Amino acid sequence: MEIRNRKYINYNLWQQEHIAQVMPISNLTEKISLKNCLGRKLAEDIYANSAYPTLALSAICGKFLNIQDDITSVEQYKEIETIHFFRNLMNGENPFAIKQTNTFLSDIAPYMKIGDIANTVIPLEQHLPWFRAAYLSPEKGDVLADIKKGTGIVNIGADYQEKDLVLKKDDIITNSKKALLRQAGISEIKVYKKLRFAVLCVDYDLENLNKNFEMEYIQDCMQSWGFDFEVIKIKPFKNAPLDTKTTDDSIATSFETYLNNIQQVTQNYDYIVACGLADHRFFNQLGLFRSLNELRRLYSQGEYNQKIQSSGNHFRLFSGDLRNPVCREEVKFYNEQGRLIVQRTMKYEDKALMGYISGYILDIIVNMHLLVKPTILQRMYRKPFLPEWKVGVLSHDYSFDIDQDYKYKILWAYVSRTAYDERYRIVTKEIPEIKIINVENERPDMLNFFKECNCFIPVLNEDHQLKAGDYFYYLEI
Repeated sequence: MEIRNRKYINYNLWQQEHIAQVMPISNLTEKISLKNCLGRKLAEDIYANSAYPTLALSAICGKFLNIQDDITSVEQYKEIETIHFFRNLMNGENPFAIKQTNTFLSDIAPYMKIGDIANTVIPLEQHLPWFRAAYLSPEKGDVLADIKKGTGIVNIGADYQEKDLVLKKDDIITNSKKALLRQAGISEIKVYKKLRFAVLCVDYDLENLNKNFEMEYIQDCMQSWGFDFEVIKIKPFKNAPLDTKTTDDSIATSFETYLNNIQQVTQNYDYIVACGLADHRFFNQLGLFRSLNELRRLYSQGEYNQKIQSSGNHFRLFSGDLRNPVCREEVKFYNEQGRLIVQRTMKYEDKALMGYISGYILDIIVNMHLLVKPTILQRMYRKPFLPEWKVGVLSHDYSFDIDQDYKYKILWAYVSRTAYDERYRIVTKEIPEIKIINVENERPDMLNFFKECNCFIPVLNEDHQLKAGDYFYYLEI
């Protein structure tokens, strides 16, 4: 399948890999109960506290037996007493409370814990010839296959023994991995410390000059993605000459107060999603745009010499000051045969990260999905993440004007898996269909086309002739 905008996805992957190289990694850990471990990343190898199965299981459906020796004769078989395991259960009695002390047998389903009451399971096909030989008349072809003690059983520890490795360091706990840990008798695990999130707005609190609208969209995204966060607003600092007097102290603050506020945020939170002040030369010495040492720039998109897409053009990733001493660890990597491939020194730095999105609402929408969410996940799980790309097929021809100032362009679209057939019945498409929305005179604050828009598609600005049947990566919004 040829996907028309694959080059952009490769570029986005390069972005994430580049960010991974400069992003500080923390090794702070904490102990948590297994109940609260979903989505967390292990900070150490986990070994089983108990073997599994803890009791022998029935491996097949048939008859379970409690016997002392192999059964090789009809006389031995006749000494076996029949009990009714499932009938007792249906009668509301404990079927495992068996009073018989001699040999016995009963029906059994597969994978039941019978180790306390039985030691052998045979299939019905093996049992019936013995039953007919003992109490009825043998049928032609009946073979009395010896009943071997211990057959038909899943033994204790067949899956893993106590102290066996069950999960490796850096594994992410999913629902199924949590079930494995519970089965292995684990009640508490060591994980990397949970990130503390904040949504920060550095902006003027003026009715006609603020980013409250964009900030609310950021909060909605963080909430829908399942992140808990605090909301913080900080005033920009005054950038006036020393001999200039200001009459309104409610609009901006002193540089010392501003700097203290920023430092406090980066000390108290691990990832800060920040917005405020459109990215324009008039604001280049205000707020987070000012070149200051309280935040170190790790990555930036949309500088004057970078030709990126129009909407979502500007993004910056900062780090705060070091909050704990630097740690180093020798990490060894082995191949499948257990031979050492490479040994590397890992450096761990406990610093806050700040993803700063400037601009208007369309810039915020694009960058929250393209860069902010992947960098949050990368910080959480310590490996590069891509946006949640999906593949759709264009339902019509489309062309757009080339803007030489930008290398990429964002197309707004509607995508759906369902359609109506010739009888107006709803049918589901194997690959979703994409309809590109023609947005005239697009502005970064424009949202009127969202009454029919639910995704966007980044494309090369030079590749402007799109055909029905072309495949594209898209992001739902």
